[in-house]
Amino acid sequence: MKNWSARSVAEAIGIVGVIGSLIFVGGELRQNAIATRAATNADVAVGFLELNLMFASSPELARAFATYADDPAAAPQEAQIQMLGSWRALFHIWSNAHRQHLNGTLDPAIYESVIQEISTYAVAATDAQLNPELARRRNLMNWAWESERFIYNTDFQRFVDGILGKSR
Repeated sequence: MKNWSARSVAEAIGIVGVIGSLIFVGGELRQNAIATRAATNADVAVGFLELNLMFASSPELARAFATYADDPAAAPQEAQIQMLGSWRALFHIWSNAHRQHLNGTLDPAIYESVIQEISTYAVAATDAQLNPELARRRNLMNWAWESERFIYNTDFQRFVDGILGKSR
């Protein structure tokens, strides 16, 4: 049987303490990652909620979209400002979701729904002929994107341009 010295016992206790600390820190990091992802997901959801509330509570904005969706460039300046502001808000939500996806902090299902939304608004002409509302949304999105594209970082610009089928 080996004779344990005080030093050997202290070293063994120290090793167990270090291992325990590493396990604890690993658990804390995992919990922090989960909390970060949950907060990011909630932030994206709140952005969509606020945008939808804005549409639902503004008769002027609803009127601008209903009247000028086919040709937004023909709208009066006030209506164009309202419509561009709405699209800018949506582009910012999408841009944030795209960045968080690249950072790995956004739930993949939420990111897929963002891609689905952009793709739906960027629908092909043949699909738009079957659904006139899609054609109106496509017109609005293309008009707003051409006007506001410069605001967003190049990664997001390439992302949206790729969905729209445009190359720059």
